[in-house]
Amino acid sequence: MKQSGDKNQGGEEVFEVTTFTIPFALEETQGNLTINTNAPSKLSNEEIINQALHFHSQGNITEAAKCYQKLINKGFREAFIFSNYGVILKDVGKLKEAELAQRKAIEINPYYAEAHSNLGNILRHIGELKEAELSTRKAIKIKPDYAEAYSNLGNILRHIGKSKEAELSIRKAIEIKPDLSSAHLNLGILLRENGNNEEAIKSQKKALKLNPFSSSARAELIRSKKDICDWSNQEIENNWLENIGIEGEAVNPWDFLFVEDNPIKSLKRSKKYYKDNYIKKSFKIASFKNKKIHLGYFSSDFYEHATMNLIASILELHDKSKFEIYLYSFTPKEDEYTERAKASGCFFRDIKKLNTIESVKLARSDRLDIAIDLKGYTKNNRMDIFSHRVAPIQINYLGYPGSLGADTIDYILSDKIIIPEEYEKFYSEKVIRMPSCYQCNDNKKEISMEPIKRNDFKLPEQGFVFTCFNANRKISPNEFNIWMRLLKEIKGSVLWLYQSNLLARQNLYKEAEIRNVDTNRLIFANKLCLDKHLARYSLGDLGLDTFNCNGHTTTSDALWAGLPVLTKVGESFASRVSASLLTSLGITELITYNESEYEEKALHIARNPEILLRLKSLVANLRYKSQLFNSELFTKSLENKLEKLLI
Repeated sequence: MKQSGDKNQGGEEVFEVTTFTIPFALEETQGNLTINTNAPSKLSNEEIINQALHFHSQGNITEAAKCYQKLINKGFREAFIFSNYGVILKDVGKLKEAELAQRKAIEINPYYAEAHSNLGNILRHIGELKEAELSTRKAIKIKPDYAEAYSNLGNILRHIGKSKEAELSIRKAIEIKPDLSSAHLNLGILLRENGNNEEAIKSQKKALKLNPFSSSARAELIRSKKDICDWSNQEIENNWLENIGIEGEAVNPWDFLFVEDNPIKSLKRSKKYYKDNYIKKSFKIASFKNKKIHLGYFSSDFYEHATMNLIASILELHDKSKFEIYLYSFTPKEDEYTERAKASGCFFRDIKKLNTIESVKLARSDRLDIAIDLKGYTKNNRMDIFSHRVAPIQINYLGYPGSLGADTIDYILSDKIIIPEEYEKFYSEKVIRMPSCYQCNDNKKEISMEPIKRNDFKLPEQGFVFTCFNANRKISPNEFNIWMRLLKEIKGSVLWLYQSNLLARQNLYKEAEIRNVDTNRLIFANKLCLDKHLARYSLGDLGLDTFNCNGHTTTSDALWAGLPVLTKVGESFASRVSASLLTSLGITELITYNESEYEEKALHIARNPEILLRLKSLVANLRYKSQLFNSELFTKSLENKLEKLLI
């Protein structure tokens, strides 16, 4: 009487649709689930089971849940009933209840493979990765041809960091069941994360062919293509953008900040992603009467990363006589930047090996007054920790440029340019506005003094150098069209880009050819250590910003190194960062408000050397005088804002 089917949550795992029995009644409303089973039923158990399976297969989880609960209330004790009901509970965010249901199914039938596999998925969501792996391996041991379990195991191993084992497991799932859409999708995610975008796209297309309406497959395909600047089939993908992540499956909203400038849709995606993927049960934490303010920063980026490049000085400058600072690190690899964080006078808590519950318990034991999440929905985030609540006040800052749509995140740290008052409707958080730019900066960043020249980087000795070191996935056809027209208009000019990957470089060459521009006029820069990277900005003439997602750290790096950056301000957080940086620096003439103005100003600057010289001189002088790079002033302003929250 078991119904099996493909079901993907957030593009990451697939549940076999199996029933589940719960050891208690559910009568409250949670998410989309409302259950009231008090009315007597005249149907037989078999008829109710058939109804349940039908509703479940159709995605009508409310009616399916009612049927399962009726069976439970009637004393029906079959493992598949509890297991299927557990799937529903998991889908509506009741992870603890879902876990209990799966464990009840296993208690009834220890050899019910589906319950072990479903339990593994739930445990992975809770952060119990080792237990999740053991549970899923148990399912495979019981049922060696269980393709879904192999796919799920691969997903768990991916999260643990065992990429090779993960790939073998997912490929085994495909070998057993070639038409398992979710396995192809999981393989695509793994391949993309390992830098194999070309093969990732093949897997994602296969997943989409098998499940044409999968939001997760669509989202992954859009992301992988964006990573390599593959702009084919834009019309089809633009149609997907209307409802993707808003209706149907939740998708990570982070990926779409690069695709469109639409803060209303971004907020809707964030709310749905939080609701569908994170634990809802949290409790209000009373304010502590600490002698000092206990402030916690949570991040996986306390190493050589853009976040650490920005925040390092602030950690050191915090007034330790007023604040007790805790750094909760789940940094995958430690380096000299990690050592700098450890030496900053803050309490360093390494939680990368702790599961969610252990991490929450540790953070709560530190009696935090304020917890700041530096990750949001970006890679390696631990939003699950914040969904439990670890402090009376929880803040979204720096890592994720937008609203998290989470009811456990109270504030977002911003400024008057990023979020004007009329834009507050785009955010679920209350807005804390810094007096100048929201972005902190490390004024200790060193610029290499080693002599460099243009031909060291294959740049022409003469000619205007338009520069954009933003990640290639931030480039869209809109700004690229303008850039190609600039190259045609300004004789001898080149476009100096950062090379994120070889496929992106090849595709941008193709796009240049389509627009009748010689590919030799596109010069690509490779990764360098920070001081040398900052030094090479001096060889550029004008920075050109991307639209949907501006340069963030990239723009502040360029300005710190003396390169003027031209931007177009948009609607969303991600599209207004450069405008905020330039306003704080004091050079608002480099902010434009539409594509025509952006193009005209770029041409005007390139055709007038005296204007360029003045702008470069302004940037060089103001960086030492403005508030933008004044780490001490920023830290004091931040502390003042945080203190006021506790009054």
